[in-house]
Amino acid sequence: MIIVLYAALGLAAITIVGNLMLAKWNTQRVEKRIGERAEAYLASLEREGVPEPLSAMSDIERRETVLSAGREVRAESDRRFYVATIGGMAVFFVALGFGIEAGGMQAFTLALAVGGAALYGVTVFMRRSLRSRLAARGLDAERLRTN
Repeated sequence: MIIVLYAALGLAAITIVGNLMLAKWNTQRVEKRIGERAEAYLASLEREGVPEPLSAMSDIERRETVLSAGREVRAESDRRFYVATIGGMAVFFVALGFGIEAGGMQAFTLALAVGGAALYGVTVFMRRSLRSRLAARGLDAERLRTN
């Protein structure tokens, strides 16, 4: 079990360092993609018809609203990633504790399954709440995703 613990810590360290090293490059790339997606979404809105909440806005306001929503979708995606990653590490260590102290492999597996199901539920809730917030503003979150 200690080998699994060290392997998990090593992978977590590699992931964190890699994200920190690539943050600036990734931010520029994502900002460009968000702008492209916003332009494409605005063009499709013009073809399909503008939804009720956006119809009263000028073109500039509509563009800023869609760009803001695109950034919100990206931020929410990052938030879900970090919740899943940090939560996954926490679940792993808690399950490891159960495996060592409580009942061996069976307790380890059960704790992993319960923690995984809880994390899945949290991330699905976060995704659905974002969709409902954007739908209230007349926007489709799936058309603004950049990844």
